[in-house]
Amino acid sequence: MTASPPGPGRGAPWGLAVVLTHLAGRPGLLLVGLVLLAYGALALAPFRWAPPRRLENAATAGLDGGLRFPAAGLARSASPPGWLERAAALGALRLELRVRTYALEQGGPARIFTVSRDLHLANLTVGQEGRDLVLRLRRPGSTPNGKPAYRVPGVLADTGWHAVDVAIVPGNLRVLVDGALALDTPLPERPLAGWNPGHRVALGSELNGLRRWRGEVARAVVEVDGDRVDYASRGNVELPRTFWSFANPPRWLVPDELDRSAIADWGANFAAFGLLGFLLGALGGTRGSWRRALIVCAVASLVVEVAQGFFSRHPDSIDWALNTLGGGTGAGIARWLVGRGRGVASGCGGLVMPEPRRQGP
Repeated sequence: MTASPPGPGRGAPWGLAVVLTHLAGRPGLLLVGLVLLAYGALALAPFRWAPPRRLENAATAGLDGGLRFPAAGLARSASPPGWLERAAALGALRLELRVRTYALEQGGPARIFTVSRDLHLANLTVGQEGRDLVLRLRRPGSTPNGKPAYRVPGVLADTGWHAVDVAIVPGNLRVLVDGALALDTPLPERPLAGWNPGHRVALGSELNGLRRWRGEVARAVVEVDGDRVDYASRGNVELPRTFWSFANPPRWLVPDELDRSAIADWGANFAAFGLLGFLLGALGGTRGSWRRALIVCAVASLVVEVAQGFFSRHPDSIDWALNTLGGGTGAGIARWLVGRGRGVASGCGGLVMPEPRRQGP
């Protein structure tokens, strides 16, 4: 017996019932697998393997000043510097570096000097990319770590000493290399207004131990409103005996900073797991379970967030919560539609698929 064509006004519910019937079986299971694979790939890209590990600090401080980084090393301020808020308010700062590299090909960029929290949140970064000097400055219109960056080619094309002078004032950024003007570019009138006063100073690597640089820093003077601090002096930085190298510190309930990219990321997470939850909720048809779909979404999200701690990504409790909420919402919609589709099918005399055509003897 075959079902009669849907009556007036019943086309969409009937079609929905057919779609849900297909999603209840192997096609739905296949789509669940594809969504999980796609989300995992996006969440872990660009797949930089960086498992947490504890490193011996190779950085040393000379008796007459200066810092040396012959291998993996880190020098850092014990706390956020007091001049950060003044620099942000004035929109002005000067950084004087005297450095030399031990290797002409370093990348990341390898951190010579940074005022940051981690790879993704930084006020100011000076680093080496190949033989070029790279400057990242957080400013209006940039990302939270100062991209797009400024690049000065060939500064570190030899292993000799070089003086780098970075001057930031309202409306202008100027970089001198060995006394010669290397970069002169306009800035907004309040260039440092978005700086985070909670960041710390680090030399030789990022604060999380990544993007390590090999070389020497003889001078690293920050000047703000006439006050000067030399971070190449051991009295102004600490050199821990060991330090942790890990991708990024987890972000817990309240993020350090909130910007458009974070909001967009949250929306994308909710939508992706809403789709996953919908597919899981539709699996099994009338025998499916909202609770089971919610648990699968929560566990899958937790696995991805933990895995991000082994790559250069941020494990984030807010992402996990939104993923779970999105999955539960999608599963709830699917279960509601399954019940509605069942009612529609009953009202049409049952959802009866056409019988296969009988073959002759």
